[in-house]
Amino acid sequence: MRRQRSITGILIAHFFRRFFDNDTVQVDGDTQTTVVRAVAIVAVPGMMFAFFLQNQYPRRPLWAGIEDRYFFVLFTFFVLGIVSVFEWDMLFPDKLDFLVLSPLSLRPIQMLLAKAAALAGFLFVFLFGTNMFSVIMLPVVSRIDFLRHVVAYAVAVSMAGTFAALAVLALGGVLLCVLDAARFRLVSPILQALCTMALVLLLLHGIIFGGSLPALLAVPHGMARVVPPLWFLGVYEKLLLGNAAPAFADGMTRDAIRGTACVAMVVVLTYPLAWRRRAKAAIEGSSRRRGQPVRWLRRLVHAVIRRPSERAIFHFIGQTIVRNNRYQVYLAMYCGSGLALAVVSAVRMQPGKAAIHLLLSQRGMHAVVPLLLFWLVAGLRMAFAFPLNLAAGWVFRVTGAGVSGCAAAARKWALLCSCGLLGVGLIALRMAGWSGRVIAIQALCGVCLSILLTDAFFSLHPSVPFNRPRMPGRTSFPLLLTLYFGILPVSLLWGIAFEVQMEKDLLKIVVPILVTAAIHAALAAVRRLPPEIEEEMEGYEGEFQLLGLS
Repeated sequence: MRRQRSITGILIAHFFRRFFDNDTVQVDGDTQTTVVRAVAIVAVPGMMFAFFLQNQYPRRPLWAGIEDRYFFVLFTFFVLGIVSVFEWDMLFPDKLDFLVLSPLSLRPIQMLLAKAAALAGFLFVFLFGTNMFSVIMLPVVSRIDFLRHVVAYAVAVSMAGTFAALAVLALGGVLLCVLDAARFRLVSPILQALCTMALVLLLLHGIIFGGSLPALLAVPHGMARVVPPLWFLGVYEKLLLGNAAPAFADGMTRDAIRGTACVAMVVVLTYPLAWRRRAKAAIEGSSRRRGQPVRWLRRLVHAVIRRPSERAIFHFIGQTIVRNNRYQVYLAMYCGSGLALAVVSAVRMQPGKAAIHLLLSQRGMHAVVPLLLFWLVAGLRMAFAFPLNLAAGWVFRVTGAGVSGCAAAARKWALLCSCGLLGVGLIALRMAGWSGRVIAIQALCGVCLSILLTDAFFSLHPSVPFNRPRMPGRTSFPLLLTLYFGILPVSLLWGIAFEVQMEKDLLKIVVPILVTAAIHAALAAVRRLPPEIEEEMEGYEGEFQLLGLS
């Protein structure tokens, strides 16, 4: 019995480490450091928000206090949902786990229970980390019955986080049960992007339109019934205030219990079936044949990329992203975030007497295309920077291209992707009723923005795609915050204002063309300069990471 427990414990520890031990998170195998870092990241927002509320109580109005409590429920829901989407492919054992562990003298039920226990522990780490400080600080700050508030807080956020994680797990289990391996790989990135968009939308609307909660919850049978975090807000209020809770609390509490029970039942039913199908697919392999590229796309690539070496790298980039799920996860999350911001910009909420009305903002719709382009190019740059294929660096040397040629192929790959996304965005705007004149201006500005973004992200630090080793301390977190929260909003507002002016005066279209041409020429001159040799590159094997064979 002791030996059996030890084997199960080893399996649980192995599956738990697998959630953190990957190159997209860390490379040195120090799981403990990674866990502590992840817990610290998710714990800070709740702690800081509770700290800033200390001067608001006890004079805080009733609905203002409800909005405060909703933030913590919503943030926990968001964190557990995003973590589950990020670890989408690790929610079930992957091919490597099955191929390595199946030949051993392990029972399938033992592996299943160990994976389930490791998954529960992984999710609990983030659930605990998100609320480890705020579960005490908010009851202290609010000065309501301390013990009762702690219990209400803990139950509400635990149910919210559990529902978010189980919903993603149930979605993945159902897909694995009804789709084959090839179709599952095709559908997964789309659903990951949609899940990310929904989670980011919930968080943004909770922060921006938190003051609309009275109108949103005035009729519990309306729009609020389809917003799961509001269910658990009802649980919070019911446990905290009892019979004095607002009218929405009873109905929302029933929805929370039913919803959590339903997703838990779906997970219990589909997880073992999905496990068996995943194991069968891992052992049998995929019989899918790679089809030939579309003729018009092949001609377009040949027209844009003249050098055969760059063309080979271009195709290798596309095949790598299609083959590796980790790149797809990052791209899906970046695209989902961009979609959410675009929806928030284009759709505004107008509170009414008994409900909230959704209206399109003509000025906000000007931000849709720029936001989508920015997040796509930023996501591609982030994906190219992950060293998941260091052992395949010899492929780049075979092509005969140097670092500049590899970086040029990556830049052109991102440019073509952004142009394709631009076309989709223009079609959507045309369907929304925009005139041909405005669409043409949007197309011109979108092409200019695509060129500037690809130049900015891929020219300053050119490198071989998927082949740059991780260098701790090289990434400047304040610089990233400045880019995303400082430069991006200001540039977006200025661009929208200038687009509106161009719609009135067509002669001003010369300005973006000249500015884009000047910046593109300047960055092209910078790319032609000889690269500097950095001292931080100690241990780097040169232009390309090789197999380590002499």
